[in-house]
Amino acid sequence: MGRTERIEPTTVVSRNEEPVAVEVDRTVVMLSIAQGMYYGMEGVGRRIWALLETPRSVASLCDRLMEEFEVDRADCEADVREFLEQLRQSSLIRVHDVPPDSTDAPAGG
Repeated sequence: MGRTERIEPTTVVSRNEEPVAVEVDRTVVMLSIAQGMYYGMEGVGRRIWALLETPRSVASLCDRLMEEFEVDRADCEADVREFLEQLRQSSLIRVHDVPPDSTDAPAGG
């Protein structure tokens, strides 16, 4: 998937291996050596980061978040897609290519 393609509900994402992340006082603090930047995530962002330990579709991610937080599907998907786009622009996540019949398993990459 090219960097210019939109993140959709069927898009499968996971953490990029590069940033070093630790949890400090309910905040995930990351250092990206490649970017030369520090990042911090709290609240729902911290939870999304934890869920991205394994590749999953945006729809699957929203299903999980909707179980844990009071949010409707449309708002959840819009907010999650925007957040993931910010992570992608900072090279903190990987966007996987998947076959059309699968939404949760990356196809080799």
